[in-house]
Amino acid sequence: MFMHQQILESIFDSLARVRLFKLFLRNPDKYFHQKEIAKKVQVNSRVVAKELKSLLAIDFLKEKRVRGRKKGIKSGIYFSVNPDFDFYHELRSLVLKSSPASKEKILHRVQRLGQIKLLLLAGIFLSSDNSRVDLFIVGDHISQKSLTSFLKDLESEVGREIQFAVMSGKEFYYRYHMFDRFVHDILEKPNEKLINKLKI
Repeated sequence: MFMHQQILESIFDSLARVRLFKLFLRNPDKYFHQKEIAKKVQVNSRVVAKELKSLLAIDFLKEKRVRGRKKGIKSGIYFSVNPDFDFYHELRSLVLKSSPASKEKILHRVQRLGQIKLLLLAGIFLSSDNSRVDLFIVGDHISQKSLTSFLKDLESEVGREIQFAVMSGKEFYYRYHMFDRFVHDILEKPNEKLINKLKI
């Protein structure tokens, strides 16, 4: 019981740790290199190293050493979630059921990207696996640099790669009226529109 209490006390005590939980619990079958982890959660590498050490100590993570003999494989220590961790199923259920990111924050950031006509959330944001995308944006004069920065920030908060599509108003109207399957799938499957100037 005392050990369980220690584990619980060490779980939710920092933003970095929350992001690490999301990353590992949303990608239970993947191993990540330490440098890759720091990049994905957008947290200082020293902080990440400290957090990884703590999570290894309570058996939340498992590690393996890799020698980069094959092209494209980086040598070093790789980390993955330990499915035998005492609270694995409870934590994964909590992470998957909780909102992956603040909708207010998403709305605020997207509004600054350009002249936005449609902002639609689906997939991971609605806990649905039956979606073509997680995020769909229709707008004009969208800054590619700002869009890339926004998506990196969002992925670090969500803990998983975001499937997204971005279209200009002209492209959207063309594909919509031509009954493009991709566009209509997005609109017909479960979604939440945070901006809908198109009135669709």
